[in-house]
Amino acid sequence: MNVFFVIGIVFCGLMIKLALNSFISQNNEVFKISNTVEFYSFLAIIIGFLVIILGALFYLLKIQILTLTNEHLVLSYLFFPYKIKIKFDDIKQIRQISKEVKTSGTLFSEGTHITNSFKTYIDLENGKSIKTYALNKYEYQEVLKLIRKLKTGEGKLEDWKLPRILYFIENISAFLFLILALVLITGLSNAVFFNN
Repeated sequence: MNVFFVIGIVFCGLMIKLALNSFISQNNEVFKISNTVEFYSFLAIIIGFLVIILGALFYLLKIQILTLTNEHLVLSYLFFPYKIKIKFDDIKQIRQISKEVKTSGTLFSEGTHITNSFKTYIDLENGKSIKTYALNKYEYQEVLKLIRKLKTGEGKLEDWKLPRILYFIENISAFLFLILALVLITGLSNAVFFNN
């Protein structure tokens, strides 16, 4: 999933460079703006791609990973060395709040429900609460079952991996998208950096 954010950042950065190159080449290698419509359209393109880059970077840095061991629940960030290690005995309860995400309505229609956003709260015995977005509805239910089994000693964690061919078949759409995106980015970077 985080590969898609990186691809989006690189693609938007290349589009900004392509817009700059085409604007400069139209004006005989000099960066000048002849009228206000050109200026505002150019500025809108740059600002639009910068907003997309900053949004992708924000969500990339915000990704959390929840890991279970035999005695702990570990919450960490993908790119930061910060970890929260919580013993199962210190957990009072784990609860999840679902919030509907809707589109904003237009003049002629009201907003429609797109998906749900899930906030998971880990309430500790000392009164503190830790908020995470790392679990969706089904993962939350599975984590609750697994923690209950690990607390009572019924279950044991086993390291199990999906065979490579099944993993590939299950994720074929993501792989095809990545190949397509890499071809587009390679062609775009070739046009931006090596063609005058």
